[in-house]
Amino acid sequence: MRVFKAETRLAAIVTVFLAVLIMGGCATTVKYSYDVRAGFPGLKSFKWVPSSAISSQDSLLETNVQFLAEQFLEQKGFTKVPEKSDLLISMNYESEYTSSRFGYQLRMLTLNIYKSEPKELIWQGTASGSIRTDAASDDLKQAVQGILSNFPPK
Repeated sequence: MRVFKAETRLAAIVTVFLAVLIMGGCATTVKYSYDVRAGFPGLKSFKWVPSSAISSQDSLLETNVQFLAEQFLEQKGFTKVPEKSDLLISMNYESEYTSSRFGYQLRMLTLNIYKSEPKELIWQGTASGSIRTDAASDDLKQAVQGILSNFPPK
């Protein structure tokens, strides 16, 4: 009887360990890089620039990412402007088809931030993993906030 309890306990520990390992593989990973020479103080306005990689059928995803990013940036004191801005922001992503109701999820979402004058890339953040894009999921919001949480660099 004592052996059975030890085996059951070991099986439970192994099961929990495997579940944590598998769930950890599903987590979104965020990475960022920036130009250490770029002067970030004083850069307070931004506008979006189109990405050549985004097709018109993905406009809903683009709209949602922009909305989420704008909310987060405005909380940090940045202002979206229609014309001349300090920063230009673009997005790119890779998607994959899945058997979910909505057909696909993101594998990678990248936000590129350029200094307007001269136009040069000064910051880039990427979220990779399994990112659901449907409106009922918090995955997209968490990915965008994760990407921008280290912008501007300190």
